[in-house]
Amino acid sequence: MNEHDREDELSEDEVRQLDALLSNPDLWDAADPADEDAIVAAILAEAAAEPEVEAAADPVPDNVIPIARHRRWVAPALSAAAAVIVVLLGLGIVNAIADRPVDGEVELALDGTDLAPDATATARIVDLPAGSRIRLDVEGLEPAAPGTYYEVWLRQDAEIGVSAGTFHLRGDGDIELWAGVSLNDYPLVTITVQEEAEPVSSGRVVLKALATGG
Repeated sequence: MNEHDREDELSEDEVRQLDALLSNPDLWDAADPADEDAIVAAILAEAAAEPEVEAAADPVPDNVIPIARHRRWVAPALSAAAAVIVVLLGLGIVNAIADRPVDGEVELALDGTDLAPDATATARIVDLPAGSRIRLDVEGLEPAAPGTYYEVWLRQDAEIGVSAGTFHLRGDGDIELWAGVSLNDYPLVTITVQEEAEPVSSGRVVLKALATGG
Protein backbone atom coordinates (compact mmCIF):
# COMPACT_ATOMS: atom_id res chain seq x y z
CA MET A 1 0.00 0.00 0.00
CA ASN A 2 1.47 3.37 -0.98
CA GLU A 3 1.09 6.68 0.83
CA HIS A 4 -1.65 7.91 -1.54
CA ASP A 5 -3.77 4.82 -0.86
CA ARG A 6 -3.49 5.37 2.91
CA GLU A 7 -4.76 8.95 2.52
CA ASP A 8 -7.82 7.69 0.61
CA GLU A 9 -8.82 5.28 3.38
CA LEU A 10 -11.37 6.18 6.07
CA SER A 11 -10.02 5.83 9.60
CA GLU A 12 -11.71 3.42 11.99
CA ASP A 13 -13.10 6.39 13.92
CA GLU A 14 -14.53 7.94 10.72
CA VAL A 15 -16.10 4.62 9.75
CA ARG A 16 -17.75 4.33 13.20
CA GLN A 17 -19.07 7.89 13.02
CA LEU A 18 -20.45 7.41 9.52
CA ASP A 19 -22.02 4.08 10.46
CA ALA A 20 -23.69 5.67 13.51
CA LEU A 21 -24.98 8.55 11.37
CA LEU A 22 -26.43 6.35 8.65
CA SER A 23 -27.96 3.86 11.10
CA ASN A 24 -29.83 6.54 13.09
CA PRO A 25 -33.55 5.86 12.29
CA ASP A 26 -34.49 9.49 12.98
CA LEU A 27 -32.58 10.55 9.88
CA TRP A 28 -34.76 8.45 7.60
CA ASP A 29 -38.22 9.35 8.95
CA ALA A 30 -40.82 10.38 6.35
CA ALA A 31 -38.35 10.84 3.51
CA ASP A 32 -39.56 12.88 0.57
CA PRO A 33 -38.98 11.16 -2.82
CA ALA A 34 -37.53 14.42 -4.11
CA ASP A 35 -34.98 14.32 -1.28
CA GLU A 36 -34.05 10.76 -2.21
CA ASP A 37 -33.51 11.90 -5.81
CA ALA A 38 -31.24 14.68 -4.55
CA ILE A 39 -29.11 12.21 -2.60
CA VAL A 40 -28.75 9.87 -5.56
CA ALA A 41 -27.95 12.76 -7.90
CA ALA A 42 -25.29 14.06 -5.48
CA ILE A 43 -23.63 10.65 -5.29
CA LEU A 44 -23.67 10.14 -9.06
CA ALA A 45 -22.36 13.65 -9.71
CA GLU A 46 -19.54 13.14 -7.22
CA ALA A 47 -18.61 9.84 -8.84
CA ALA A 48 -18.71 11.28 -12.38
CA ALA A 49 -16.40 14.12 -11.35
CA GLU A 50 -13.66 11.73 -10.18
CA PRO A 51 -10.69 11.57 -12.59
CA GLU A 52 -9.80 8.26 -14.17
CA VAL A 53 -6.92 6.36 -12.57
CA GLU A 54 -3.77 6.17 -14.68
CA ALA A 55 -3.29 2.82 -16.37
CA ALA A 56 -1.30 0.35 -14.29
CA ALA A 57 2.00 -1.00 -15.53
CA ASP A 58 0.56 -4.50 -15.67
CA PRO A 59 -2.67 -5.21 -17.59
CA VAL A 60 -5.77 -5.40 -15.33
CA PRO A 61 -8.67 -7.67 -16.26
CA ASP A 62 -11.87 -5.81 -17.30
CA ASN A 63 -13.85 -7.28 -14.41
CA VAL A 64 -11.44 -5.97 -11.73
CA ILE A 65 -11.85 -2.50 -10.19
CA PRO A 66 -8.54 -0.99 -8.99
CA ILE A 67 -8.56 -0.63 -5.20
CA ALA A 68 -7.28 2.96 -5.20
CA ARG A 69 -10.01 4.08 -7.61
CA HIS A 70 -12.68 2.35 -5.53
CA ARG A 71 -11.53 4.12 -2.37
CA ARG A 72 -11.48 7.54 -4.01
CA TRP A 73 -15.08 7.07 -5.18
CA VAL A 74 -16.51 5.66 -1.92
CA ALA A 75 -15.21 8.32 0.46
CA PRO A 76 -16.48 11.38 -1.49
CA ALA A 77 -19.77 9.66 -2.35
CA LEU A 78 -20.49 8.80 1.26
CA SER A 79 -19.48 12.32 2.27
CA ALA A 80 -21.94 13.78 -0.25
CA ALA A 81 -24.74 11.52 1.00
CA ALA A 82 -23.97 12.37 4.62
CA ALA A 83 -23.95 16.09 3.82
CA VAL A 84 -27.37 15.89 2.16
CA ILE A 85 -28.73 13.93 5.12
CA VAL A 86 -27.45 16.53 7.58
CA VAL A 87 -29.14 19.29 5.55
CA LEU A 88 -32.44 17.37 5.49
CA LEU A 89 -32.20 16.74 9.22
CA GLY A 90 -31.59 20.44 9.77
CA LEU A 91 -34.70 21.31 7.76
CA GLY A 92 -36.70 18.86 9.84
CA ILE A 93 -35.48 20.50 13.04
CA VAL A 94 -36.38 23.95 11.69
CA ASN A 95 -39.88 22.78 10.76
CA ALA A 96 -40.36 21.19 14.18
CA ILE A 97 -39.34 24.43 15.87
CA ALA A 98 -41.70 26.44 13.64
CA ASP A 99 -44.64 24.20 14.66
CA ARG A 100 -43.84 24.34 18.36
CA PRO A 101 -46.38 26.37 20.44
CA VAL A 102 -45.07 29.76 21.48
CA ASP A 103 -45.45 31.17 24.99
CA GLY A 104 -48.46 33.48 25.10
CA GLU A 105 -49.95 32.05 21.92
CA VAL A 106 -53.75 32.22 21.74
CA GLU A 107 -55.68 29.66 19.71
CA LEU A 108 -59.04 30.74 18.30
CA ALA A 109 -61.67 28.64 16.52
CA LEU A 110 -63.35 30.63 13.75
CA ASP A 111 -66.89 29.73 12.70
CA GLY A 112 -68.36 30.12 9.24
CA THR A 113 -71.14 32.62 8.59
CA ASP A 114 -74.13 32.28 6.27
CA LEU A 115 -71.79 33.14 3.38
CA ALA A 116 -69.65 30.05 4.14
CA PRO A 117 -71.62 27.78 6.52
CA ASP A 118 -69.30 24.77 6.06
CA ALA A 119 -66.09 26.71 6.65
CA THR A 120 -64.03 26.56 9.82
CA ALA A 121 -60.60 27.85 10.74
CA THR A 122 -58.09 27.82 13.56
CA ALA A 123 -56.04 30.94 14.18
CA ARG A 124 -52.95 30.79 16.40
CA ILE A 125 -52.05 34.33 17.40
CA VAL A 126 -49.12 35.56 19.44
CA ASP A 127 -48.07 39.11 20.29
CA LEU A 128 -44.46 39.78 19.32
CA PRO A 129 -42.39 42.99 19.25
CA ALA A 130 -43.04 43.25 15.48
CA GLY A 131 -46.81 42.89 15.94
CA SER A 132 -49.31 40.06 16.15
CA ARG A 133 -48.33 36.96 14.19
CA ILE A 134 -51.28 34.93 12.95
CA ARG A 135 -50.96 31.36 11.66
CA LEU A 136 -54.18 30.28 9.99
CA ASP A 137 -55.47 26.79 9.19
CA VAL A 138 -58.66 26.93 7.09
CA GLU A 139 -61.01 24.09 6.16
CA GLY A 140 -64.17 23.95 4.07
CA LEU A 141 -63.64 27.37 2.48
CA GLU A 142 -63.64 27.50 -1.31
CA PRO A 143 -60.65 29.16 -3.01
CA ALA A 144 -61.34 32.80 -3.76
CA ALA A 145 -62.84 33.31 -7.21
CA PRO A 146 -60.76 35.11 -9.83
CA GLY A 147 -60.74 38.82 -9.10
CA THR A 148 -61.34 38.27 -5.38
CA TYR A 149 -59.33 37.37 -2.29
CA TYR A 150 -59.81 36.83 1.45
CA GLU A 151 -58.68 39.39 4.01
CA VAL A 152 -58.10 38.88 7.74
CA TRP A 153 -58.99 41.64 10.18
CA LEU A 154 -58.38 42.33 13.85
CA ARG A 155 -61.17 44.58 15.06
CA GLN A 156 -62.32 46.51 18.12
CA ASP A 157 -65.85 46.68 16.73
CA ALA A 158 -67.70 46.94 13.42
CA GLU A 159 -66.21 50.36 12.74
CA ILE A 160 -62.60 50.09 13.94
CA GLY A 161 -60.33 47.39 12.53
CA VAL A 162 -56.85 46.70 11.16
CA SER A 163 -56.02 44.42 8.24
CA ALA A 164 -53.73 41.49 9.03
CA GLY A 165 -53.15 40.51 5.39
CA THR A 166 -54.73 38.61 2.53
CA PHE A 167 -54.80 35.11 1.01
CA HIS A 168 -56.73 33.26 -1.71
CA LEU A 169 -56.43 29.47 -0.99
CA ARG A 170 -55.60 28.71 -4.63
CA GLY A 171 -52.56 26.67 -3.67
CA ASP A 172 -51.04 24.64 -0.87
CA GLY A 173 -49.02 26.22 1.90
CA ASP A 174 -49.33 27.63 5.39
CA ILE A 175 -51.04 30.97 5.84
CA GLU A 176 -48.99 33.30 8.04
CA LEU A 177 -50.13 36.87 8.53
CA TRP A 178 -49.18 39.91 10.62
CA ALA A 179 -51.04 42.83 12.16
CA GLY A 180 -49.49 45.89 13.77
CA VAL A 181 -51.87 45.77 16.74
CA SER A 182 -52.42 43.54 19.75
CA LEU A 183 -55.16 40.94 20.07
CA ASN A 184 -55.79 42.31 23.56
CA ASP A 185 -56.86 45.63 22.04
CA TYR A 186 -58.46 44.18 18.89
CA PRO A 187 -60.08 40.91 20.06
CA LEU A 188 -62.52 40.36 17.18
CA VAL A 189 -61.06 38.32 14.30
CA THR A 190 -62.94 38.30 11.00
CA ILE A 191 -62.23 37.10 7.47
CA THR A 192 -63.93 38.87 4.59
CA VAL A 193 -64.11 38.16 0.89
CA GLN A 194 -62.93 41.18 -1.07
CA GLU A 195 -63.08 42.35 -4.66
CA GLU A 196 -59.69 43.31 -6.03
CA ALA A 197 -58.88 47.00 -5.51
CA GLU A 198 -61.42 47.37 -2.67
CA PRO A 199 -59.68 49.81 -0.31
CA VAL A 200 -61.76 49.01 2.79
CA SER A 201 -63.51 46.00 4.27
CA SER A 202 -66.31 44.71 2.07
CA GLY A 203 -68.34 43.71 5.12
CA ARG A 204 -68.88 40.26 3.57
CA VAL A 205 -67.65 38.16 6.50
CA VAL A 206 -67.11 34.44 5.88
CA LEU A 207 -65.41 33.48 9.18
CA LYS A 208 -65.32 35.10 12.62
CA ALA A 209 -64.24 34.61 16.23
CA LEU A 210 -64.01 36.68 19.41
CA ALA A 211 -61.05 36.34 21.78
CA THR A 212 -62.20 36.50 25.39
CA GLY A 213 -60.31 36.67 28.62
CA GLY A 214 -57.59 39.07 27.35
